[in-house]
Amino acid sequence: MQELKAEKPIESPAGSDPVTRLMHRLREEGFTSEHSEEDFESFGEVIFRRDEKISFATGETVFIFTRLPELNERILRQTSESVVNTYRAKSLGQKALSVLQSTTIYHCLVCTTEQPQSGMLNDFISRVGGATFIPVIMVPGINQVVYPDLEEKIGSIKPRVEYLQYLLGERRETVNMHRQTVQAAYISMVVVLLLIAVVVFTMFVKP
Repeated sequence: MQELKAEKPIESPAGSDPVTRLMHRLREEGFTSEHSEEDFESFGEVIFRRDEKISFATGETVFIFTRLPELNERILRQTSESVVNTYRAKSLGQKALSVLQSTTIYHCLVCTTEQPQSGMLNDFISRVGGATFIPVIMVPGINQVVYPDLEEKIGSIKPRVEYLQYLLGERRETVNMHRQTVQAAYISMVVVLLLIAVVVFTMFVKP
């Protein structure tokens, strides 16, 4: 688990907490939402989306902000299962391209208390049916952000967490969170094609 005090970048709105800052940055990065920050205060949930084009597959990056009066392992598990089931691949075409993990869902669990939060978020990261689900805890009252532990996550998960840190101003360099995913997909395709070629070759070559 990584627990960081989210440093406010110079360009951020004055006095903003990590939730307000992230919503503001998402709009700058081309994300759209049917609701405003005021709606979040009224209803407790807001969703930002951006369409993505990864190699020959389409997908999307989604940020879900959910306000919670309390947070525990049971709530984490329930929210994780609910969101994953909503965004996992359903059609035949989506399932065929699920290896690209072209949909990324960040679930920002916003705690209304001012108590420091902690939790083993790595246990709730999921890669199912073409969707990657990453939970993150935010406590705007004390400017706290809790990420999954990067030291235990490699491959396609680590750059996705680093991208979130970039949006919050904790990383200055840009992050291509899909680069390793695309590389892995092409390697898998090459392996499959080689296996097919071997099978075809053995069918036509007499012993």
